Amino acid sequence: MANFGLWWIRWNGSNYESRMSGSLNEFRELGFGYAVVLGQPAHIQYTGDAETDAYNLSEYLSEHMNMPYYVTIPFFTPSKTPRGNITGSFEGSYWEKWINVFTGSSDPNLRGFYWSLENAWMFKQDQIERGVGISHELIKEMSQKIHSTGFEFIWIPSVPTMNIEGTNIFPWYYPPNYPGACEYFDYIFAQPNYYMGRISNINGWVLNLEGSKLKYNCWNVFMEMEADECVIGGGGNCKTCSDSNNCTKLASDYIQAQINNIGRKYSQRAYYFGVTFDVVRHVDSYCRNNLGVSYV
Repeated sequence: MANFGLWWIRWNGSNYESRMSGSLNEFRELGFGYAVVLGQPAHIQYTGDAETDAYNLSEYLSEHMNMPYYVTIPFFTPSKTPRGNITGSFEGSYWEKWINVFTGSSDPNLRGFYWSLENAWMFKQDQIERGVGISHELIKEMSQKIHSTGFEFIWIPSVPTMNIEGTNIFPWYYPPNYPGACEYFDYIFAQPNYYMGRISNINGWVLNLEGSKLKYNCWNVFMEMEADECVIGGGGNCKTCSDSNNCTKLASDYIQAQINNIGRKYSQRAYYFGVTFDVVRHVDSYCRNNLGVSYV
């Protein structure tokens, strides 16, 4: 069983810094075995030179991340435009150069890469035309590059729909016949966005996810847990943020839905919890007291 926690960082204009409320030791004590290092588009340095951008992050992580981690591959610039040609060749692209810096590093804690574009329909032509998608050929080549150097590739797309089969996680056998992204990633953690109110039936969502996994033999697809500071009286993205008790219940529903559908928690799980460790502690206490299982 592996638990992946999101570890948020930011570029402050001269250096990288953690946005998290505590230390890596505390993070491990919460039950996380892997950190997924990521940042908002404005928080990942962008000079236009992928090697410079990647080198500065690589140096920071080599010094500060003393646990296994997956590093972001940034899709957007701070101005929300793609960092490379989304229909061009992977070879020579910003993203290839970024990956080369990390695969050439000697950091033993680097386990792989996280694809930061959360669009679950990213291969579709209308998404590419809007600058929020990317060709499946490019992702295929990216995956081959990462795997050929001995690293893993993960994705955490936003999937706020009951029609999970209609996303690019799974193959699309109608013209123009998109391949499924599950072919290219070692792990996919789909975000239901139930906590945010974008779907209303988390049990049905998990049932649909399991049905699609079975239909397309994509057993590397799991779910991301979602919670944030709303559960402890702070601000965040919960659909009822002013009601911390209800937000806590919504966060726990992700665990209950897994138990209802597969009889246990997923063997691989990713966790979004804002940047505050007390969010995890609070939801964990609720799950132990009300569901009889730990949150992480």
